Amino acid sequence: MKYDFDEVISRKNTQSSKWDNVGSRIGNTEALPMWVADTDFRCPQPVVDAVKQRAEHVIYGYPYVASEFYDATISWVKRRHGWDIKREWILFTTGIVPVINTMIQAFTDVGDEVIIQEPVYHQFRVPIMDNERVISSNDLVYEGGRYSIDFDDLERRASNPRAKLMILCSPHNPVGRVWRHDELSRVSKICIAHGVIMISDEIHSDLVLNGNKHTPTGAIDERYAMNTVTCFAPSKTFNMAGLRGSGIVVPDSKIFVGLEAQFKKNKSIQQNVFAVPAYVAAYTKCDDYLEQLIPYIEDNVRYLDDFLKTNMPRIKLVQPESTYLAWLDCADLGISGSELSDFFINRCLVAISRGEQFGRNGTKFVRINIACPRVTLVDALDRILAQYK
Repeated sequence: MKYDFDEVISRKNTQSSKWDNVGSRIGNTEALPMWVADTDFRCPQPVVDAVKQRAEHVIYGYPYVASEFYDATISWVKRRHGWDIKREWILFTTGIVPVINTMIQAFTDVGDEVIIQEPVYHQFRVPIMDNERVISSNDLVYEGGRYSIDFDDLERRASNPRAKLMILCSPHNPVGRVWRHDELSRVSKICIAHGVIMISDEIHSDLVLNGNKHTPTGAIDERYAMNTVTCFAPSKTFNMAGLRGSGIVVPDSKIFVGLEAQFKKNKSIQQNVFAVPAYVAAYTKCDDYLEQLIPYIEDNVRYLDDFLKTNMPRIKLVQPESTYLAWLDCADLGISGSELSDFFINRCLVAISRGEQFGRNGTKFVRINIACPRVTLVDALDRILAQYK
């Protein structure tokens, strides 16, 4: 099937957080929504058909996780990422953020440290603080417009006896890095050496751009797999976050049992009746959608980069190797933090994600979601250019 990603579909008055909640979340109802990480593209037709078929049954009682969920997960991870996983390693969850929260509860105590790599998705930080654990940030190093890992600092943090978990964002949100095989191996070795369990959030792993290659952390070596909880989901890839379904891969039986027990204790693992049918359709019938989506996102990246270089050179795109989230370096504007956010949101009327929410090293940056029809991206850039001096 041919998909038209230039199609503009109004999302207003659909209870869309991105479009209908922009005022309370961003602070300006007139700002063009370019913030939260869902796309403005229609879902793949097989997903729509699966939801319609289930809806037409007219009874929406309690569901269970059917065998098709496991088969679809195994097939997708093998087909797209070259990793052979086993059914007994897979656990259904309602999202990756609940996994992080539950892992923190199951494998750390109050006062323990959880390692993250800022600037990073803010929902890594929130559950650490909510559960009275301590953030240990192995800050990424920004040099020459590119981010890398400070391995010496990571070793020091992992060696702290209070460090119990590390949350790896792979590929990384918001900086767009696809971690190389050697980088993943080095991180894994450090964690294993110091008894730190790794959570590998690979929700953006399908959205790899310009010939880059995603490697699941657990696929590199069996030792790494046994120390890693790997999180996959179709939500970003196929724009179905509202259906609340993800699959996590937990090869180590002790970690699996501990995590599952905490989920049951929290009563937080039940899916809605549409989640599994949609998930299965996405992972078994929608490869063609993804293969059309990637070039469109790549073209939007190129358009954004060219526009900035030609018209607004003091705003620089950190070249994304993955995701549809553009991390913009605004240091040369001479403003940061709330002043920078005010410039985009209230002067340009473009609803961005504030850089400081990703960590203290994000104050001179903003994140903009370019998974939208080209006309929307053009509108956003024209609004910014009108205020650029």
